[in-house]
Amino acid sequence: MTINSSALDQILAALTVKVDEVSFCEVASDAAILIEPEDVIEVHFVLTGTLFVKTPVGCAEIYAGGIVAVPPGVFHRVAGSEVPGRIFKSADVFSVRPNGMFTLDASSDEPAEVRIVCGHIRADVSGSFGALQGMKEPLCADLQGDPIIRAAFEAMLREVSSVELGSRTLIAALMKACLVLALRRHAAINGIAKTLPGLFGQPSLARAVAMVLENPAAHHSLSSLAKESGMSRSKFAKVFVEMLGVTPIDFVSRTRLTQGRDLLLSTTLPISDIATMVGFASRSYFSRAFKKAFNADPTTLRRGIGLTRIKSNTLGSDR
Repeated sequence: MTINSSALDQILAALTVKVDEVSFCEVASDAAILIEPEDVIEVHFVLTGTLFVKTPVGCAEIYAGGIVAVPPGVFHRVAGSEVPGRIFKSADVFSVRPNGMFTLDASSDEPAEVRIVCGHIRADVSGSFGALQGMKEPLCADLQGDPIIRAAFEAMLREVSSVELGSRTLIAALMKACLVLALRRHAAINGIAKTLPGLFGQPSLARAVAMVLENPAAHHSLSSLAKESGMSRSKFAKVFVEMLGVTPIDFVSRTRLTQGRDLLLSTTLPISDIATMVGFASRSYFSRAFKKAFNADPTTLRRGIGLTRIKSNTLGSDR
């Protein structure tokens, strides 16, 4: 049983990428940097040289133009060679440039063998769960020669080198593009269901999730979603919570609210029409649920008042 390309596209389209931090890293051929576990996905893109990434499950060799995504909570080491002679803690080589850009310099004033761009990212779907939740091993992709990837990371370097309006938003969009290309390349080589992490490796659940994303206003029920996944109701509910951390019906509600918020901020449609479009029986019902979720009613949000008071963690979209 496999996930079809339409379902995969629905999930990727709904993927929200938040960039916690972007840094520039230089490593000498005999040096390595120990990266402490974080609760984020760590993405390393190799600009020059060959990067050796060691994790508890093995060592990956990433060439220039390659990208590696390390799962949350994984201690790893980035190095300029397979057996480095000098090993540094990240705190020992960390600095902040005058422009505010984070830098990790393990070159010790020697020519850097490896130059990489590192990003701490969080990726979730429809303001709910992490699309890569359940990722156990690093995801590597050789994107050498892909003009989109190189242009994206060069643009990110420019953005982190100067503080400009919209820099963080642009970096997030570029990082999402890189993730999508890495996932696509990985899947093309290794197959989708067998190797992709998280939801992408769970075709039964992915089809049910995609059905909600495609039409949140439909009458989704535990029975209809279980049928789409090809499971019994009890098994589907159990697997869904184990994998995604929310119940199927909670996911439906969160998807409707998140899409409603997007429509509020991107269109001038009447709030009552938006409520109907995302599956609420009335404007009042939508408004009550919206205020409970985001700490601001739809009218207040649309007017741009109280945006900073939105509960960023309520639905997980801005974690």
